Amino acid sequence: MSTNTFTTYTATRSSSPTSSPFYAAECAFNRLTTGPNPLTLDGMQLGEPFPAQRLMLDAVREIVLKRSNQIAPRDAVWVELVRNVRTYGGDWTIAAVGMALPALKWLGGAYAMKYDGHPADLDGEILTGFLEHLVEVDIDRPGIMTRLRFAALRAARRAVDQEIDYTRSVAVAESMEPYLPWGHEDLLLAKAHREGIISAADVDLIGMTRLEGVDLAEAAEMLGVSRNAVKIRRQRAEARLVAWLQGRRVPSMSDMAQSRARA
Repeated sequence: MSTNTFTTYTATRSSSPTSSPFYAAECAFNRLTTGPNPLTLDGMQLGEPFPAQRLMLDAVREIVLKRSNQIAPRDAVWVELVRNVRTYGGDWTIAAVGMALPALKWLGGAYAMKYDGHPADLDGEILTGFLEHLVEVDIDRPGIMTRLRFAALRAARRAVDQEIDYTRSVAVAESMEPYLPWGHEDLLLAKAHREGIISAADVDLIGMTRLEGVDLAEAAEMLGVSRNAVKIRRQRAEARLVAWLQGRRVPSMSDMAQSRARA
């Protein structure tokens, strides 16, 4: 993931990546993992699959990236990171940013082509969104990093929203699949939310499961509900979205509930 993240990130930069706050954050993180007193986490406390010893943070990050589909090890790491940030601040805040950089850089690369301003400004907005949520994220619920990433993603969307002219007409196909197979899907979701078609929670759910590749089971665990409940919620939101895009009457939530009851 780290190589692909770097490739995606640098390929979309219109200026040197060294001007980005992500570059400064990576340099600061590297300093924390070298020298006579590097920051470490206790692998024994983290549990499997971490070795039972003190681990430098870059080693922890590599293990987490290699097991990116496993929620429990990632959450074990982020519980400790967030606790240290809230207890000690300073270097541990830099450490948390460094641990999240692969995901944050990916967002910077993914949204750079949609952003009309300076790429470093976009990166700054993404980093700010992450840091603001870091101080309030609930570490007693699973999916800590997933929620931090989507706070950063929402910041990226807001930044793009402020830069792009929404008066441009959006061509809508006569028929479409629910997964929105054309470009700028995130902007369509944001527009639908502004017009009251879907809620902010629906935007996040569709964004994470359709655009970001988060599995329904992971989304359900993060939201504290069943996989089936998440699936039904997404289906209802997408039905409203499709009707809106096709110029049809948007079904109300009661319409959707009655339709499901008759099925």
